[in-house]
Amino acid sequence: MEALNAAEFLNRLAEYREAFWEKLNAERKSYGAEKPLSPAIVLRRLQFGVVMERKAAEVTARWVGQIPDLDLQQPMSEYVANELKHTSILRQRIKELNGDPDALWNQPLPELKELWDFHASLTSLCELIASVQFGHEEFFPRTSRSFIERVAPIDPKTASIYRDTLLADEAGHEWIAPEILRRYATDAATQ
Repeated sequence: MEALNAAEFLNRLAEYREAFWEKLNAERKSYGAEKPLSPAIVLRRLQFGVVMERKAAEVTARWVGQIPDLDLQQPMSEYVANELKHTSILRQRIKELNGDPDALWNQPLPELKELWDFHASLTSLCELIASVQFGHEEFFPRTSRSFIERVAPIDPKTASIYRDTLLADEAGHEWIAPEILRRYATDAATQ
């Protein structure tokens, strides 16, 4: 296979991501992900957030030192720190709601374990970035906006955490993955 130029490669990844989003969104609606929230569902969403944020930091951290350019290495290390900060904030909120912040961490859903085992098995920086940052990190803002709208009437503090901290931080690092892929996924082997 011949390598694509950077713009074509990123466009192709975006097309795959959007197709996956359409499928995921249809599945989410089919199992009631948009139904009214209860305190138990809010707690479960926060526990899910703990796992996703912590695992994103773990699998990304091991690659930070392999990013050749400091102008990308520094923001990627800040991304890792942000994910761990988010983990701590979510864990604290779960404790305030009298929940177990490590419930899903200690007993992960099989599909989450499979996903993170896959990410841990990746053997190149570009694979990781394409999968974690360019892939599902993009879905967080989409699902969070809906969650914020639905949780605000019953739990304004959780809505504020998502809106004012988690989403705000995400906006600050969404440029990193495309730039890493633009610079380093330049041949057929890395694409």
